Amino acid sequence: MKLKFTFPSKNRHRTSTSASVTSPPPPPPPPPLESSLRNPFEPDINPPPRNYLEEIVNKRRRIEENQDESLLHGFELQQHVATILQSNDLSSLQEVIDEYANSKDESLFTIFKSFAHHYPNAFALKLAKLLEFQPPIQTRIETVNHLLQVLPEGINGPFNSIILLELKNPLLHSLKAESEEILFLSLCEAIGLLADRFYRCSLGGWVELLEYVLACFSSEVQSENKKGLLLLTVIPVDVANERAFWLNQGNFDLVFGSILEWTYRDKELKGLAYNASISLMLLSQELKRTDVCDFLLPNLLSIIDEHGEEEVLVDRVKRLGDLVTLDDDGKIFAGVHREVFWCMIRAVEIEAASEEVMCEAIVVIKEFDTVDVETMESVIGNLSLEEVKRVFAVAMKMLSCVIDDPLWYDVDDKNCTEAGFSDAFHRGQFLFNFLSLDGDEYVFVPTAIGMITTKYASNVDWRLRHAAMLAIASIAEKNLNEMDMMLYFNEVAILVLKSLDEPNHRVLWATMHAVKCLSECKELLMRSQYHKKFLEKLVPVIRCNSCARVQVEAIDTLKSFAVSMQEIFRQNHYDTTMEALKAILSNKYSLPKLLLCAKCQECMVYLVRKVGPDDFKEQEAVQVVESLISLDGKLSNTEYLTKCIILKALDQICQCPKVSVDKFIDKIMPMLIACAQPLLDLTGEETNDDSLSNEDKRLVETMRARACNTLSHCAVRSSINFSPHIAKVTPMFIRLLGCSSSEIRKASILGLPKLLLSAILGDKSNDTKRDTTFIIVQALTQVLKTETDRDLSTLVLRLLGRCIETSSTFFTDQLIKIVTDEINDTIRRIIKFEIEKAQESGRRIIIEKAQEVGTSEDVFRSLSVQETIEEVVNLTATAIHTFEDQLMVPVNDLMSNVSVFLVWSFHLNVF
Repeated sequence: MKLKFTFPSKNRHRTSTSASVTSPPPPPPPPPLESSLRNPFEPDINPPPRNYLEEIVNKRRRIEENQDESLLHGFELQQHVATILQSNDLSSLQEVIDEYANSKDESLFTIFKSFAHHYPNAFALKLAKLLEFQPPIQTRIETVNHLLQVLPEGINGPFNSIILLELKNPLLHSLKAESEEILFLSLCEAIGLLADRFYRCSLGGWVELLEYVLACFSSEVQSENKKGLLLLTVIPVDVANERAFWLNQGNFDLVFGSILEWTYRDKELKGLAYNASISLMLLSQELKRTDVCDFLLPNLLSIIDEHGEEEVLVDRVKRLGDLVTLDDDGKIFAGVHREVFWCMIRAVEIEAASEEVMCEAIVVIKEFDTVDVETMESVIGNLSLEEVKRVFAVAMKMLSCVIDDPLWYDVDDKNCTEAGFSDAFHRGQFLFNFLSLDGDEYVFVPTAIGMITTKYASNVDWRLRHAAMLAIASIAEKNLNEMDMMLYFNEVAILVLKSLDEPNHRVLWATMHAVKCLSECKELLMRSQYHKKFLEKLVPVIRCNSCARVQVEAIDTLKSFAVSMQEIFRQNHYDTTMEALKAILSNKYSLPKLLLCAKCQECMVYLVRKVGPDDFKEQEAVQVVESLISLDGKLSNTEYLTKCIILKALDQICQCPKVSVDKFIDKIMPMLIACAQPLLDLTGEETNDDSLSNEDKRLVETMRARACNTLSHCAVRSSINFSPHIAKVTPMFIRLLGCSSSEIRKASILGLPKLLLSAILGDKSNDTKRDTTFIIVQALTQVLKTETDRDLSTLVLRLLGRCIETSSTFFTDQLIKIVTDEINDTIRRIIKFEIEKAQESGRRIIIEKAQEVGTSEDVFRSLSVQETIEEVVNLTATAIHTFEDQLMVPVNDLMSNVSVFLVWSFHLNVF
């Protein structure tokens, strides 16, 4: 009988014939041709094959989505490139430019913009070549304009160095040949852009250009003089690298002498010489010719004092401000700060001075104050009585630059705060504060109050009355303590009291600021019974005024009185104020603004808590909370200010000892969680969101912090009803620990132990308590590793001790080790910090310095470290006392580290 065997195939499936005899085992497979170890990092399953065609399509789609829609791209542009840029002659380019000059066709302008963006090298060279052939004037104008568009493109996409070299001669030749003055400035600007690129790219400079500048200054032809002045104005200061050219042959003195003469005598060239003088002064600093500024700067100030046309004056003052900014070492303006200050004041004093002139002049003063604070303080501090009057009048003139913008009245629009306030107004605020803070208060205060009384407070122009009240508020806030105020208080109080009858809403709003500042002078108010007079007028303003913006400010002002004189307010004005606030909320004929509603409710809650009986009737509290929730539901996500006010009121209610939070906790939780949790992925990024203004960022931080604080209070005061929310609130608090705002981090740090206490008291599951304890304590220990604010780190150490005291039963061995390890790490960090500090300056030197100057930054740092040490000691004692019998190993490790710590502390104190 023949037996048939079938050997295993490649797929290892074995087949056999029907046979009664058992087949022997198959032989082993042959060894592979090449044996090698498998790469452990190579995946067992090969990735799917790439679809390159699809990838190309997707890439192209992404490119197209990011393309500038105002430009032409791809095939759409190529047809124009072929006919205009790639042609061998210039006729096609000239034809298109002429067509655009005559028709101003936007499609042609789009082609030029696209050339400048995609083909700056070829387009610039074509334009320069065309210009060199001196086409008709209109063509030259358009050609230079396009050059000014394309040359800056090279900043983002650098020009080819060969193209830069090719552009030199055509542009310089064009300027030399140009006879039309209308083109001088634009041609020089184009050459200036090219020169700037030359010197920044280290292409060997442009000596031919400098020689032509010198030739222009030496020429007897005025048009050539103008070209030279314009070129000196626009060429970069890097031309100072050609030091030998300027100094060895007397070329710098030639230019300097010509400019000096033209600024004195030549009316035609004076304006251009002014601009060139600024460039020459910057050049002189690089060439160490500082004497030049002593001659040129007085000339510049004299030219500004001529004032002349507004547009010219604005440009000259702007250029002077730029020079102040560029004077890094202060050598250009050394010794002339007072002269420049008064030159700017004279520019603002012009009767018909525009807001732009005033703004630019004060910007120069502000730049001076930024660059050299001490010198400017001396200038202001040494003003005479007459000079103070002049500067004060200028500040008031600028403070009156406001308009009655309808948006100002809409308190629910977040843009209302700046509505109607011009840039000149804000510059006026700077000048006023500058004068009030750095001026001699014994001269400034009586002068300012006297001028406000006689000239501004009763002026027929509401804008000046508005400025007067803001000025009084600023004076009261910044300059006068109660002793200084005694001489002028009656005079000021009478003015402000009279202004409370003001019919103009803008002026009345400003008056509220003044009243609020005067409310700080409690003794002076009570001495003449002014507090009663103010309060008698404030309450009707809150109740009856038709302007919500005024009512909101009046509520804040009244609260300031309630704070400073609680007993008097409680006895005489508490009931009438509460009635006025309720009347606003219950007005059936006029629906109040949302911000005003929030302000009224927050003020009512505040007065009950801080001034009144500190008690709400049970149903009253629920009604207020429901009203706040309803109000929040009407707000958009970006109305941060109103949300902050609502949260402030809600927080006060939740802290009231006689209010049962259980009655409404389920109603307020959605709102609190929505306000506390980040709208974006927040690890600090949201506060850097460009879509938020600085004020909105501040309000968002305040909103989050207040929501976290309120959640924390609810967790403690309603632990049973709050416990279902702990699983959602705890991760949110932990996430906020990574926020860039210290205010939010502090609220989260303070809140986590309260959440833990709530879980211990309110949850019935020991497993849940144990898990919550682990999560919260571990999160707090992680804060110690990353927190840069020493005060917050100290706070965490204190709160960890409380967590041990309240929930030690639920500490696992692992968690105990985490805490003790972190104590050890903290001790090591403290020791390292103190040793490094001692090595850096020496303990004795620090003590001697502290004794010499009273208090130093090092002392403050040492105090901060001392507080941290105390909290480490307290936490260590708590941990040892609580866990000594439970787990000896970590405690023994901790004790050994503590002993080292105590020895080190002893030696350092002895030292």
